[in-house]
Amino acid sequence: MPETFYSVEAANALLPKLKPLLQRIRDTQLALAGDKTLAAVKAKAAHNGGGLPGRHLSELTKTLDRDLHQLQELGIVLRDPSIGLIDFFHQRAGETVFLCWKLGEGNVEWWHPVHSGIAGRERL
Repeated sequence: MPETFYSVEAANALLPKLKPLLQRIRDTQLALAGDKTLAAVKAKAAHNGGGLPGRHLSELTKTLDRDLHQLQELGIVLRDPSIGLIDFFHQRAGETVFLCWKLGEGNVEWWHPVHSGIAGRERL
């Protein structure tokens, strides 16, 4: 998929849509990671192939896949789902860089070079 470049204004305009999406991704990943039903699925699979725990995990996985696909379609890079950290491709002084945002921040106010992470980010 080709890169989608965002202006700061366009990235900020997407935040109301992205906040609940990133919160759901974070919550779904936490549920999958901590869900005790995984052990139940494995035990039940030995007997009859699944049941309710398997359906629960399947629904969580489908939700996560759908949400991750939505970010991909928008050309947004998910860096850390546990904190809702995302990057938007952006052009700055003729170079491709990332606009950087995470859950809890009001607006997109940070950028960093493509080959550095959150530690290299700078204020716009």
